[in-house]
Amino acid sequence: MNNYIYMDNLDGYKKVKICPQCGSLKINWIAGGIAGPVYKCDDCNYVGSFILEVNLKDLKKFQDEIKNDKD
Repeated sequence: MNNYIYMDNLDGYKKVKICPQCGSLKINWIAGGIAGPVYKCDDCNYVGSFILEVNLKDLKKFQDEIKNDKD
């Protein structure tokens, strides 16, 4: 999991990028350029430019909300 954590220099909180569809941490940058980055989730195959960056301490809460929205 540590491969996905990065430090935000502005506020010092540890943040992670997660998939907006399934909440997975397995989100990878696959393309980018003038239009901005495009990401792909390895778990649900979501592809898009919109991802969530959340504080590590709030990760479980966001993942639970995403899971509950699917049910």
